[in-house]
Amino acid sequence: MLENIVVLILFSHILVATFLLNLKVGNKLASTMLALYLVATTLDISNFVFGSFYQDHPNLDMLRALNALLIAPFLYAYVKSVVHSDFKLRPIHFLHCLPFVIACLVYVPNYFMVDDAAKHAFNNSINSMPEQIFILYLVYTQVGIYIVSMFKILHRQRKVIIENYSDEHHLTIHWLTQFLSLFSLIYIFAFTRTLYTFSDYEDIETVVTLVMMSSIFLNICWILWQALNHPQLFVGISSKIEVLSDGKKAADISQNPVDDSQVTSDELITTLENYMRVNKPFLDPSLSINSLAKQIEIPSNELSMLINRKIGQHFFDFVNAHRIDFAADMLSDKSNQKKTVMEILYDAGFNSKSSFNTAFKKHKLVTPSQYRKNNL
Repeated sequence: MLENIVVLILFSHILVATFLLNLKVGNKLASTMLALYLVATTLDISNFVFGSFYQDHPNLDMLRALNALLIAPFLYAYVKSVVHSDFKLRPIHFLHCLPFVIACLVYVPNYFMVDDAAKHAFNNSINSMPEQIFILYLVYTQVGIYIVSMFKILHRQRKVIIENYSDEHHLTIHWLTQFLSLFSLIYIFAFTRTLYTFSDYEDIETVVTLVMMSSIFLNICWILWQALNHPQLFVGISSKIEVLSDGKKAADISQNPVDDSQVTSDELITTLENYMRVNKPFLDPSLSINSLAKQIEIPSNELSMLINRKIGQHFFDFVNAHRIDFAADMLSDKSNQKKTVMEILYDAGFNSKSSFNTAFKKHKLVTPSQYRKNNL
């Protein structure tokens, strides 16, 4: 059963990697990094199917095992390239491959430079070899550091998104958070399996291995499902967009006049609310804080500070509140009785039924259908 699952994993990973490497549109760097992550994962578990081949080629087997040190760096580069539309590979990024190089050098004297008989003897007692202990510590420490780093990136970008964007397709953070959570779960299974490898509980090791492989297979199926149903998830935003610092003192907007005139924050809020009510810029599904700032002719950083610090909302919630009020008016208007909820949510500037329902219930405490029923 285990071998059958691994065969399915190898086939699906290679199929998806080939497809990604041949894509001519979209974020090509992200596609390449995800493909390399899948290839590295494939190589890491290929010994479960090609064990006899690797026995005859021990050098390749060792390189396959050390290849585990490339999995997390490829995934990290994928996350960076998806989250940041302006991310590019630079020479400094190849330092992420340094642990792999170090691991290869560690095995040179007692493995790569000895004959096959010595290599087989090394493999037969590999769990007690200092090189192996060092590499295991290196692998799991490295992956743990990368997991923490990637979650930190997503945490920062979540702040950037809700402070600067109003459209659902920028919320790639949800998908990436789920993806990393699954990766972290597989990492825990792999770590648990390693612990049992050094014990006498072989039956438990077999069960953990089966669960780990099943998780890897479900992970690739989930990636395929998300990619097919939500292609907009793979759109990034600029890494140069700043987040309002939690420790930074709120700027007194009255001391930062617009066009050299003394304008108070209350006056700016009134101007902003009047513009939102009269011109309804929130009907644009892709409205961003930069585009709104240009429309009302104030600097985007002042608008961001105004909404976040003075009004007390993130830009995403601020815009959605106006969209919900607009949608609620349409739902309670008898002249719109023939319009479906789907038509109204698109008219209000939403582009996702799930996000509309979630936002509507958050602001009105009932579903759109219930609201219509109660107010007509």
